[in-house]
Amino acid sequence: MTVITTVLLPGLDGTGELFAPFVTAAPQGFRTIVVDYPTDETEIDALEQCAREKLTDSCIVIAESFSGPIGVRIAADDRVQALILCNSFIRNPISPAFQQFAIWPLFSISIPEFVLRFFLLGQEAHPALVKSTRSAIRRVPAHVIAHRVRQVLQTDERNMVRSLRKPVLYLRGLSDNLVSERNCRDLQTIRPDVEIVWIRGPHLLLQVSPEECWGAIQRFVEESGAA
Repeated sequence: MTVITTVLLPGLDGTGELFAPFVTAAPQGFRTIVVDYPTDETEIDALEQCAREKLTDSCIVIAESFSGPIGVRIAADDRVQALILCNSFIRNPISPAFQQFAIWPLFSISIPEFVLRFFLLGQEAHPALVKSTRSAIRRVPAHVIAHRVRQVLQTDERNMVRSLRKPVLYLRGLSDNLVSERNCRDLQTIRPDVEIVWIRGPHLLLQVSPEECWGAIQRFVEESGAA
């Protein structure tokens, strides 16, 4: 049996810890490699290098949220067969006016549970997932998260996506309250061949709806020939 290696790039926390439910749900024939960014690293270029070191021959990159631009960059590597973006973006996902709010004191405040549920996890998320999400975020210093957010607001990988000659899948959560639908439509404008799959779930779609996500990924791999 052919084993397909998937390299998982995490969201803003960068720890990779939150991929546990998704890794556990991986179907037979899929091998997962989780990228864990250094918790003290703020620069996108350094995080890209960290992700690139995890690539293997004939792998597929799955980039969640914050890691979308990094996923696009490393997908150009000859070893990567396809790119999967999950509730992510290829350029600034929100208004530049919000850049002034990306200051470390704001991210040092403990996030209330209702905020985590509304923006990231959904109202039906298991309490254990809420707890692990809060724990993962706390692992990263507030000034690191703030700096990463500021870089996200300046990112623009549209030209890179346009030149990428590989199949692309975008997984979109029906209840994502953090990254707007504009971002997947933006991608579709640049790459009309991109496949967009809508899945019931919040921003952290891979964690809340792992089986549905794997089902979409399996179909995409088989139909696109990415394996």
